[in-house]
Amino acid sequence: MTDDRKSAIALIAGSLGGMLTMAIHPSAAAAVLTPDQVDHLALASAFAHTLAMVSFLVLFLGAFGLTRRLMLHEVSGRPDRLAFAALCVYGFAEVALMLAAAVSGFIVPGILRHTVYDDAARAPQWHIVVDAVFQFNQAFARIYSVTASASILLWSASALRHGGLGRGIAIYGCIVAPLLILLIGVGHLRPNLHGMALIVLAHAIWFVISGAQLLKAPTEAVLPQA
Repeated sequence: MTDDRKSAIALIAGSLGGMLTMAIHPSAAAAVLTPDQVDHLALASAFAHTLAMVSFLVLFLGAFGLTRRLMLHEVSGRPDRLAFAALCVYGFAEVALMLAAAVSGFIVPGILRHTVYDDAARAPQWHIVVDAVFQFNQAFARIYSVTASASILLWSASALRHGGLGRGIAIYGCIVAPLLILLIGVGHLRPNLHGMALIVLAHAIWFVISGAQLLKAPTEAVLPQA
């Protein structure tokens, strides 16, 4: 199996895992939760966010192969390193995602347990702590959403300049990625459950189609010399 094929499978599998994560992501709809509901929420949240971290790690592995493919098409002697820059930015995004998933999947449920198992008089204090800690999740989710979108923009710009991906998906990335960044920046797109679902879907479309194109890409064994 070629590196392109392995990378393609990683891109597609990681993207599908991300969408599955959003589909099964739990939400605490009730204002007051029972101990059983908190335990179920903690278990479901741990599973969903573990799946998220594994899926996006696989996606990151696929991003290495995607970057390699795009760098193969850079003009020898005049490389602009857009693809390499995209990979670096995406690595930064992955760190933010890991922190957001850890907060939402493990830290917040652990604090919620105190609200139902500790003294009832202290529950309001624990709810304040939950609200405060959740802001860390939202901050890291925003960082991920913006930087991952910036990565897609850079990969797409590289593909438009040098090839390596179809022109259609490159144009999609050059339009959708900055649009997401703008909407997040002005506050119209928030990284709550529904907002993140939209962001993950928009990114997944780009990664899945890019992965499908890598599956069909001809083998190129040697990178051009800079």
